[in-house]
Amino acid sequence: MMKININSPIRKNIVANLFGIGVNLLNQIVLVPFYIIYWGNDLYSDWIVISALTAFFGMSDIGLNSVIQNRFSIKYAQNEIQECNSLLTNNFFVVCIIGTICLLLGIGYVSIFDISQNIGLTTLSRSEGSIIFLMLLCQVFIQMFSSIENAIYRAKHKANIAVYYDQIAKLLIVLITFICLLLGVSLAVMSILICVPNLLLFFVKHINARKLYNFSFSVKLLDWSLLREIIRPSVMFLSFPLANAIILQGFTLVINKYFNADSVVLYNTTRTMCNFIKSFLNTIFFSVWPEFSIAYGKNNKRKMNDLVRKAVKSSISIALLICVGLLLFGPFIYKIWTQDHVAFSYALMISFVVELMCNVLWNIKSVALVSTNNHTQLGLLFVGGAILSLITAIPVASTLHSMPAITYSLLMMDIPLIIYVNHKVNQLLTNLN
Repeated sequence: MMKININSPIRKNIVANLFGIGVNLLNQIVLVPFYIIYWGNDLYSDWIVISALTAFFGMSDIGLNSVIQNRFSIKYAQNEIQECNSLLTNNFFVVCIIGTICLLLGIGYVSIFDISQNIGLTTLSRSEGSIIFLMLLCQVFIQMFSSIENAIYRAKHKANIAVYYDQIAKLLIVLITFICLLLGVSLAVMSILICVPNLLLFFVKHINARKLYNFSFSVKLLDWSLLREIIRPSVMFLSFPLANAIILQGFTLVINKYFNADSVVLYNTTRTMCNFIKSFLNTIFFSVWPEFSIAYGKNNKRKMNDLVRKAVKSSISIALLICVGLLLFGPFIYKIWTQDHVAFSYALMISFVVELMCNVLWNIKSVALVSTNNHTQLGLLFVGGAILSLITAIPVASTLHSMPAITYSLLMMDIPLIIYVNHKVNQLLTNLN
């Protein structure tokens, strides 16, 4: 397991990210029955559709925040303050442009089209749907603005503080949503109220960031050549959610085509259990990420090797422990979780466990590439591997008619990525002076 000092930044990052998991559980699981009870399926369905539509705009920054946060940490460690200032200014400028364009397009869309009919809303009127859509769109870009100065917290070994700020804002949104459900507040009013926490977060985070790093945005700091340089790795960050979407949605469609509805439920619930393990492992990934960027900027080869070694060792140990627990207690968990409506499948669970362990072998180590903006080839291979796995799953489903065999198709992606990531990370560390 990862042995770290109690006051180390990584330990603090892990605790902060675990807090984030708790908040997400409240938001994604605990609130769901209340939505259904107080709103009903039709109104809840409308909320899901509009939320999904606006969530798409969350990718409109093309991964720029992630790349700039990496580069800021690296350059700050190298004491290149001028470039650090330009990075923050460029980020602010790009988000302003993208946000303005998207909001104008959104206003034009709801002004010309009836959003209620256009996206198939069943309960909400055109005016209600329009207000909710625009407010959730504003929410997306308020979050983007508040994330810009996360770069400062990360570079100062205080990434955990930024995580706490972000998660506390999410927690406040959950509480506001819950109160609105209990009081019967309309969705339109609720969509306005839930913008308040992130708006407050933006100012609180900015005030405290100024205490860590003296900076003010200025047009003079814009650097077009620097912006062009970071565009390519920014775009490639989109490959990760794209590959995951291919795996999640693509495999669900394959199961739906060649199996019955009960099998679709069994496959997705089993996958959900295993993906829950990944959420715990991601706390290690995201906790190591900012510290690796700083170590890379300082050319601290020893610390980088140590971070990767401990992260891999901890992730494998935790994954093995939880996977054994799933195999031992899976039937009992399933009986309670699904109210005995879904029969547990050992064969399917074993296939997901095998795939998960193979995924761990490359995913956690890839933090060395992602945190240093050396992820371009990895992103392309990830998407390519996801497509190859999906293509392989189709004939497997039609000929073998076996869900475990379909899951093993993902090894077409995992095995090459294990080889590639290990080679590239070793190459990255070897090439350091």
